[in-house]
Amino acid sequence: MALWGRNAQFMKKRDIKRNQKILKTMLTGALLAFFVGIMFLTAGALKKDPGGITVSDPESFSSGESIPIPPSDSRESGSSVETAGGDSSLAESGKEAEKNGFIVCIDPGHEAEQIKELEPNAPGSDVMKQGVTSGAYGEASGKNEYEINLEVSLLLRDELTERGYEVVMTRETHEVRISNIERAKIAADAGADILVRIHCNGVDNKTVQGVLCYGPSLANPYLSKDIITKSQKLCVLLRDGQCASTGQLARENLYEDNMTGINWATMPVSIVEMGFMSNAEEDLYMASREGQEAIAKGLADGVDDYFKEYPKKDS
Repeated sequence: MALWGRNAQFMKKRDIKRNQKILKTMLTGALLAFFVGIMFLTAGALKKDPGGITVSDPESFSSGESIPIPPSDSRESGSSVETAGGDSSLAESGKEAEKNGFIVCIDPGHEAEQIKELEPNAPGSDVMKQGVTSGAYGEASGKNEYEINLEVSLLLRDELTERGYEVVMTRETHEVRISNIERAKIAADAGADILVRIHCNGVDNKTVQGVLCYGPSLANPYLSKDIITKSQKLCVLLRDGQCASTGQLARENLYEDNMTGINWATMPVSIVEMGFMSNAEEDLYMASREGQEAIAKGLADGVDDYFKEYPKKDS
C-alpha cells in the first residue's frame, strides 16, 4: 500500500507539471497571436486608410458639418501660424517662362456666399444638389475653407505659370457667384487639359490628418473611359506630389460619382483634399505661408508628373 501511495503521488505530480506545461504553451501562443494582430493593425493604420471609408462630400460640405472616419497617424511637417498674404507669387525672376502648350484650370473650392439654388449633379441626372456651399471652418486658424482654397490656388497658379503652363482660374476673389456646373464649364470653355479642384477636408474625429483626392469611379456613366482613367491617375499624382513636398500622410483616394464638378467635366479632373481643417495642427499648417508654398509646389510637381505620363494634348 505504501508503494502504491508513493506511485499515485508521483503520477499526480507528473500530471500537474504536464498540465502546467500545456497551459503555459497555450498562454504563450495566445499572447503571440495577440501581439501579431496588434502589429498588423498598427502597420495598416500608419500606411493608409482602409478601403471603403466614408468622408464628407466636398461639394455639400458646410461649416460645422462632418462625418466621422477612422483615424490615421500624423505627418512630420511644421505648423507655423503665419498666414498667407502679400505677393502670392513663387516666381521671383520676373521672366516669362516658355510655354509648354498645356492649359490647367484651377478651381478654388467654395466661395464667400452659398448658392442655395439646386442644380443637376450630372448631365441628364434627376439628382439635384446645392449650387455651392460655404465649406469647412478651421477653429485653430480661424479661417474659412474658401479662404485657404484660394490662397493655395493663387500660389499654385504662379508656380505653374513659372513652369510654362497656361493657367485658367475659376475665381480669384471670394465675392463671386459660380456654381459647380459653371466651374466645370469655365474649364471646358478655356480648353483646359486638366481641371484641378482645390479643397480642404473636415471630420468629427479631430485626430485625423492627411491628403486624399476624389475622382470618378470606373463605372461613372457621364465620363468617357479615357477621362476616367486619366482622372484617377491625376488623383494619385497630385496626392503623392503634395505628400512628397509636405511630408503629410497619403490617405486612400476616393472614386465616386456624386460630385457635380466631376460629372460635368469634359477633361481629366481631380478634387484635392489638402488636409483636415478639423485637425488643429493640419489646419494651422494649411493656413501658414510655409505650408501653402509647400502644398503648391507639391501639386505643381504632380501636374508635371501627369503630363510626363500623358505628354500629348487631347484633341
